[in-house]
Amino acid sequence: MPRLLLINPSHGHKHLGSTTATTWPPLHLPYLAAVTPSHYQIEVIDENIEPFQHRKADIVGITAYTSSICRAYQIAEVYREKGIPTIMGGIHVSMMPDEAKRYCDSVVIGEAENIWPKILDDFEAGKLEKEYRGTWADLETLPIPRRDILQNSYYRWGSIQTSRGCPMNCSFCSVTAFNGQRFRRRNLDSVIEELEQIPQKWISLNDDNIIGYGKKDLEWTYSFFSRILEKGIKKSFFAQASILFGEERELIRLAARAGLKVVFSGLESINPKTLQGYQKGINLERLQQGRYNELIGRIRKEGIVFFGGFVIGSDDDVRSVFHSTLKFIQSSHIDILQTSKLTPLPGTRLWKSLQQEGRILTQNFPKDWEEFRFSRLVFKPSQMSIEEAYEGFTYLRKIYYSFWETIKRTFYTLITTKNISSTIMAYKFNYAYWKPYRNSEHYRLYNKPDLKKKFMP
Repeated sequence: MPRLLLINPSHGHKHLGSTTATTWPPLHLPYLAAVTPSHYQIEVIDENIEPFQHRKADIVGITAYTSSICRAYQIAEVYREKGIPTIMGGIHVSMMPDEAKRYCDSVVIGEAENIWPKILDDFEAGKLEKEYRGTWADLETLPIPRRDILQNSYYRWGSIQTSRGCPMNCSFCSVTAFNGQRFRRRNLDSVIEELEQIPQKWISLNDDNIIGYGKKDLEWTYSFFSRILEKGIKKSFFAQASILFGEERELIRLAARAGLKVVFSGLESINPKTLQGYQKGINLERLQQGRYNELIGRIRKEGIVFFGGFVIGSDDDVRSVFHSTLKFIQSSHIDILQTSKLTPLPGTRLWKSLQQEGRILTQNFPKDWEEFRFSRLVFKPSQMSIEEAYEGFTYLRKIYYSFWETIKRTFYTLITTKNISSTIMAYKFNYAYWKPYRNSEHYRLYNKPDLKKKFMP
């Protein structure tokens, strides 16, 4: 019986998911396990929950994001030195296959499920190819991922995916490059069947946009939450959705009754020029209509915590963006905050434009991929220095996470949502962001006494 070892490396820096309250299992490796022939013995190492220790294997599969790819290369070489065939895939490898080929025996470009059985056939025949190209999976026929290969007792959350692909193609996002522009949805019966098998009470819906991009997708989402109620499934859900979710009053109420507790929405910016540069047309239109607060309020009123994501550091952002963003966050009573530095990931239009302009500052690859983790600026925005940007992020978060702001925010969350469990979860999410920020090098370097004076008008 051949031994297959699947590895999910970590970049080693603390982030959301570093605490048990916000850790959910990866799905890419369980999906590979589901299309692996039954005569394989499968083990998984998820470095996000356990340190890497060498295990015996006949073949190794490694997936990685850009920020963890350097660590992935290190692990791959451990097995290559021992003559163990090592396969690498995932979004970074798909965007940078020639680089990855230097550190492994084979690379998989694109979604791997359709090509994985052939890779294993080639391995058993002793004729692995250097490169394999996967096709976008038919989600109607994709098997349910094998969660039995994971250490499920560790993960507080369960996770499930109902769709892939995104037609939006935002300038800083690589989802479209990897999963395609066509939005693909799974069969509802299969999703419900899988959902009933997940042991955890808290479930992350790992879709980029649970409501999709049209009437048909919206009808599917209505059916999904209706079916949960009909079957009496008692789960609490985290989901990602565009701000358009706030326009669907009936769906919001239905989702809340079905157990939706937290919704993440990438607002990205309150600067219209920045949204235009990001090509976030849906957000731009609602911002210019002055509807952000209204749509957020509708979601919160039904007992759903609003988790807002902002990407700051574009060429259209000036120093005042940090204070104006903070004031908006406070006035709209956003319950959970994610602030990211604009990062040009390989495969994105942002990456291509900054590369062509010669503006990416860290080019010692693969080592410098560790800097591409959304907490570092790897290029200089045109209207502020990198130091000013770091100070601005510190200013915004210093106030947001301050004692009294936390007390007020938690109070508003409880009063508006009228849901104790949602309020507790919101607090834990914020704590999962606060903790690495408080222990970061940036906090030590840029938490200066005069920050308020510098950034407040």
